[in-house]
Amino acid sequence: MIWFILLFIVIFGGSLTLMIRQRTEKREIVLVTTLLLLGFADWMSVFLNHKFKSSKVIALLIDLVGL
Repeated sequence: MIWFILLFIVIFGGSLTLMIRQRTEKREIVLVTTLLLLGFADWMSVFLNHKFKSSKVIALLIDLVGL
């Protein structure tokens, strides 16, 4: 699980750096960041045997952002 967390942090930092350098819109950066963090929470719930349903939160977020 430690390797998963470290790999996630590296990929998350790299993707944020790339999006900021390409001058991506703020709402897209917020959407990607939120989806990545929800995915991380979902995987942590799998590793820790907790129930977490992120599908409703993801659908609401996409509707609010307007994509």
